[in-house]
Amino acid sequence: MNSATLQPLHALEVPTRVLSLLVPSACVAEVVSHCALAALPLSPEWVVGVMGWRSKPVPVISLEKLLGRNESVPGSLPDARAGSRRRSSKIVVFYPLPGRKPWEFFGIVSCAEPQSLVVDSAVLASAIDTPNSGFIAMTAQLGNSVVAIPDLNALAAVLYP
Repeated sequence: MNSATLQPLHALEVPTRVLSLLVPSACVAEVVSHCALAALPLSPEWVVGVMGWRSKPVPVISLEKLLGRNESVPGSLPDARAGSRRRSSKIVVFYPLPGRKPWEFFGIVSCAEPQSLVVDSAVLASAIDTPNSGFIAMTAQLGNSVVAIPDLNALAAVLYP
């Protein structure tokens, strides 16, 4: 990356149970409280269900399961335990990915409230490519933690086969 052309990025840090994602704020339509999800028959395990959002059906995915981790997600917990976890978890609704229909929104389960931030050009310039890591394109050091920048092309390929 050419650091002379980099600008600060308005981003959202989306915490999940396995890592935090760093996504441009422009990719996010809305962050909503976790709600009841309807099952989607014959869907992959990483699709935890579908929710109604602004009169649209929105598939909701578990990043943990998509990455092959088996940590439980709020939508799959037994009812007795689900209440307290659902209150702190959120669903981040993303705009349709490039090349998709205008109504093809999708959501990712977040284990806590996503944080809005402005990422400095130096952080973006120091991001490290992570080839062959599935759905993660790069990682970057953000303060004391490492965040993952998703590979939106790989995500689009699995969401819209």
